Amino acid sequence: MKIFMNDEHLIKMTFDLAKKGSGFVYPNPMVGAVLVKNNKIIATGFHKFFGVLHAEAEAIKIAGNKTKDATLYINLEPCNNWGKCPPCTDLIIKSKIKKVVCSMEDPNPKTCGQGLKKLRLNGIEVICGVLKKQATQLNKQYINHIKIVKPHITIKSAMSLDGKIATKTGDSKWITCQKSRNFVHHLRTQYDAIIVGTNTVIKDNPELSSHNKGKNPVRVIFDENLSTPKNYNILDGKIPTIIFHEHNLKKIPQYFIKDCIKLIPINFKLIKNDFNVVIDKLHDMSLKRILVEGGGQLNASVLSTGKVNDMLIFIAPILVGGKDAVTIVEGNGASLIRNSFKFKKIQIKKTDKDILIKGTF
Repeated sequence: MKIFMNDEHLIKMTFDLAKKGSGFVYPNPMVGAVLVKNNKIIATGFHKFFGVLHAEAEAIKIAGNKTKDATLYINLEPCNNWGKCPPCTDLIIKSKIKKVVCSMEDPNPKTCGQGLKKLRLNGIEVICGVLKKQATQLNKQYINHIKIVKPHITIKSAMSLDGKIATKTGDSKWITCQKSRNFVHHLRTQYDAIIVGTNTVIKDNPELSSHNKGKNPVRVIFDENLSTPKNYNILDGKIPTIIFHEHNLKKIPQYFIKDCIKLIPINFKLIKNDFNVVIDKLHDMSLKRILVEGGGQLNASVLSTGKVNDMLIFIAPILVGGKDAVTIVEGNGASLIRNSFKFKKIQIKKTDKDILIKGTF
């Protein structure tokens, strides 16, 4: 398609492309890319899902061998660091693109002007600042997110009056009332990631979504042997999903291979002894606000890190009973009362029939 448009028109096109990733790429930025050569658009791309090809990489892939001497238009500085994907700067240089026009530098300290500097050092003409104000507004949420330095971890649990989160058979639907569950759906929109264990997935087949209440968090699952059935909700391809599996697993089921699913091999013996390994990996992927909605064992593992900021405990007016019923915190527990986990502050409110306790550490 032959075009007669200036830089601003083409940058506006990248905005429209970038918006297609809304709700799927967070906490990554929304990014669109347009490749132009000889006054023709030869390829476009946008960041589709958290963890897959970046916009410029997708456009370059589509353009194939036509990229030499082309101009790349993009609403955000190309990344210059290894993360979930290789550096886009290296790919741009390798593709022999002669000019890059972008709206703004990436505020991420891992890039922050270094990507553009590298392009210039490799003989590529760079123009930065085209429609910067609009570009900043587009990725305002991402820019604010970058400023968060430490992870914020919340554990959410629902239990009976006698501290049970499931019966001895594992049944847990539904302990709390509908109003409490709606509260949780809204709560999820405030977090980057939601973590659950294998047992929760297998027994409950949860969606782990906001149920159309707003932004969905990235789903983080522990599935040691990738045994989740293929028809389960976490594999529906609708929400970006990270699945940790045993690092020496020899065969990956084909139905786990999807754009929206990122498989991460990890030593399960290691994370059972030190859950900080998982928190650090998520933080490196810019997943800094973490909501834990697992069972008693997962709660114990996360609490043992000492990094939990608060807990939200919904208490339903029921008694489950049974010494084998699952409690809110399993594991070895404290041997002495003085070694128990202690809240510094408590807030209590009602949600219909349930009581909600927010404890801050």
